[in-house]
Amino acid sequence: MLGFDNEIIPEKEERPMGKLCKDQLVGKLAALFKETDQSHIDDAVTQAKGQLTTEAKRNDLEKLFDAQIATLKNRGVPEQIVEALQSQKNAAVQKASDMTIGEGNIPFLPVIKPAYLGYYGLMAMVRNGSKEGYTYLKPAAVTDQFETPDDLYYIYDVEDGNATRGKSPQDVEKILKQQKRSPLTAAEVVNLCILTDVLSKHYVWATGSRYESADKVPIVFLDWGEPGLGWDWASYSGAG
Repeated sequence: MLGFDNEIIPEKEERPMGKLCKDQLVGKLAALFKETDQSHIDDAVTQAKGQLTTEAKRNDLEKLFDAQIATLKNRGVPEQIVEALQSQKNAAVQKASDMTIGEGNIPFLPVIKPAYLGYYGLMAMVRNGSKEGYTYLKPAAVTDQFETPDDLYYIYDVEDGNATRGKSPQDVEKILKQQKRSPLTAAEVVNLCILTDVLSKHYVWATGSRYESADKVPIVFLDWGEPGLGWDWASYSGAG
């Protein structure tokens, strides 16, 4: 490269603006730690790494939250419901940030209860390609095995059922009890199917609910590619 006086000036190596190269970083750290008690250095580095990891985790969680809200908007969820869920962003992200999330699990999932849109409305938002979900159950006959919040709420560290695939709801209940985890209700499973592509991998039992009797368990499945909310026996282990 030529300067104004035709003197040849070596070009500098380009690097991203605002970022330090390794040698610069080492130099700055060495200068910073020069007058620091050696016993504090390792602790300081560990805490700095932890802070960066925490910030990165929170950023990922915020992106997940925004993506879930975008999906709900795209599926036609009423604005009032979307706004109510958005108001829980800080609380949901903070709680998930403080938790140890199981490998492959979903950090959090919003749950719109049937009291808001009904099972017919919720299942209509479940997609498999261009096909919409269908409800084969009588909604009034679906009951939960335990209490859930009356309002819109979030669940955390959600496993989508793959870990217990091929097992009956009766067996799954025993496994989850040993793990001190709660099974998903019918409403929670439907919301899971709205926000993820879980049905492309396997069907999903709503082990936390029953249909008409203690022997029947709701399940979301595919019927010729169409998502459906139906039921099967609690002892059945052959669901896909």
